Amino acid sequence: MTDATLAALTGVSSRRIRQLAEAGTLERVERGRYELGPSIRALLDDAADKGSELQRERTRKVRADADLAELELARQKGLVAPVEQFEKVWGHRCRLIQITMMQLPQRVITALVGETNERRIKDVLTAEIKDALNRAADSVPTPEEIEEL
Repeated sequence: MTDATLAALTGVSSRRIRQLAEAGTLERVERGRYELGPSIRALLDDAADKGSELQRERTRKVRADADLAELELARQKGLVAPVEQFEKVWGHRCRLIQITMMQLPQRVITALVGETNERRIKDVLTAEIKDALNRAADSVPTPEEIEEL
């Protein structure tokens, strides 16, 4: 079969048939002539390799587009925030914990002066620590406060 006939049967150009022959993908039986069966198998194998790579790339792009769409939807619903905003809110909470923990001795000193009962000392300190941590956990700064941070 000629390269022109093979090209017409397979939907590629005659030039592509010659390129594949030069690359060793197709085997010529003589100048410009090819066996039909082996040539068709070789063209299918060649197309499958390229098709698989192209399909993988298309799939990767579709997944990336879907991820972006999901992220945008979550952003619109207020379910995600920029990293900078997250850092500001957590920085605020950490400072609040630091301040309340540093004030702990001043808050408990009057309750513990002269106290000798170890259980009572632990209970007072534990209650104050829990209170400080709960205040920090419940602290949700407003958007205006976030901007001030």
